[in-house]
Amino acid sequence: MSPALIWLIVGLGLLIIELFTMTFFLMWIACGALLAAIAAFFPTAAWVPWMVFSVATVALLIATRRLARSMHGGVTVPSNVDRLVGQTAVVLETIDSARDTGRVRVESDEWRARGYEKIPEGHHVTVMEVEGATLIVGDAIAPECAGEE
Repeated sequence: MSPALIWLIVGLGLLIIELFTMTFFLMWIACGALLAAIAAFFPTAAWVPWMVFSVATVALLIATRRLARSMHGGVTVPSNVDRLVGQTAVVLETIDSARDTGRVRVESDEWRARGYEKIPEGHHVTVMEVEGATLIVGDAIAPECAGEE
């Protein structure tokens, strides 16, 4: 099999993979491979297609880095659990980091919870952050004060 055909197959294969991943990273490598295929068609030394591939890939990656970032957007869309931050939760099981216990209810969902202090059952807390399937809570409000908000 000729080197030009191998470069062509690799380039087209990477383009097909890029269609499924939509990363805009493999596209530039594929373009480098296709340019190397063109270089391999001409009677040159064996290292020339590799040089064309390397230079073209690096140049395309550098030249289009800003474009790719703007297309993918640097702003992340918050997930559904991110909306829990700042909400009030009711402690269902005493939160004690020493014993690794604690459960809270936010709206109608129960979550495993951790806190920076021991918080007894029945208190209202504020969700500070989300770590996986665990809510980090703080700012305990006594049950008798929770209704005064």
